[in-house]
Amino acid sequence: MARQFRPERVEYDVLTAHPDPAEAAAGVTQWATAAVDAVDPAPLNGMDALKDYVLAMVPRLRDFAEHVAQPNGEAHSPALRYGAYHSVRAMIRDKSGMALAEVHADGRALLPGELDADLRGRINGLVNVGLPMVTRAVDQGSYENALESLMKARGVLNAMLQAVLNMAVSGPEPLSREQLAAVLRVQPTDLDSWYAGRTP
Repeated sequence: MARQFRPERVEYDVLTAHPDPAEAAAGVTQWATAAVDAVDPAPLNGMDALKDYVLAMVPRLRDFAEHVAQPNGEAHSPALRYGAYHSVRAMIRDKSGMALAEVHADGRALLPGELDADLRGRINGLVNVGLPMVTRAVDQGSYENALESLMKARGVLNAMLQAVLNMAVSGPEPLSREQLAAVLRVQPTDLDSWYAGRTP
């Protein structure tokens, strides 16, 4: 039997600078909800139905993005519109607040249990190219190059960790704080920094 999804609200998020000035100066951003739409909680049968539903949200999200870029509805350049499309997203949630899907104005959609295609590509590149290049640099005594590559690899792994954490807490059977803390080998009180993406 196909799994049923019951979306009940859509949150329109805007990418903003982190409220902490030090974090903002380092380029850290976060999503802030700017608007919420209630939607008809009609059931969607299976992933294909959910995907169709999610993709149907793209035109509405684009309208929202263009309004964010130019609140007065003035004509604006394609470059401004392109930038706006990459700074908004819609989160589709059920009545309990669980995320059913994430959709971006450029047409990218992330469904339950799926990794973002760009992140998947970066992980594959890290495994197939990045890490072998690190070991080669070490063998050649190019420690500066090795360290620089390791820092890039660390950023990719942190992004992957954050993505998997988000899926773990928003899935149909979300992991408890205690389970997450045990897996990450931290205290439950330390999880907030992991959720915020500030991994060590």
